Amino acid sequence: MKKTGIINRELGAVIVKLGHTDAITVCDCGLPLSEEKKVIDLSMRKGFPGLIEILQPLLEEIVVERAILAKEIIKANPEMHKKLLELLKNVDIEYVEHEDFKHMALEKSRAIVRTGEATPYSNVILFSGVDF
Repeated sequence: MKKTGIINRELGAVIVKLGHTDAITVCDCGLPLSEEKKVIDLSMRKGFPGLIEILQPLLEEIVVERAILAKEIIKANPEMHKKLLELLKNVDIEYVEHEDFKHMALEKSRAIVRTGEATPYSNVILFSGVDF
């Protein structure tokens, strides 16, 4: 049995397969998903687990060189935006229109991790970096 870190079997399998520039999306419970894309649904109920609860341990396991957020989060959800900036303080962040974000999440991500987060635009695409 694994002693530390993420113990979710599906998420762990995706993490170990991430290579440089591969992407993984962590999203709220409202982001439209596709049957063709691998979805790891960690949601239990509306609001739980939250985006930050899932993102923090994920960031302890992977190197992230850049991230994409919907620019609408800045005005529509400033509290979440602030939390994301704190967590991603050493990461280059790109902002795109939410409609573009939805397409990018489906096109670029190896997997989408669905949380129970229920606040507007609480989604992030993380691009894997290298630790050397």
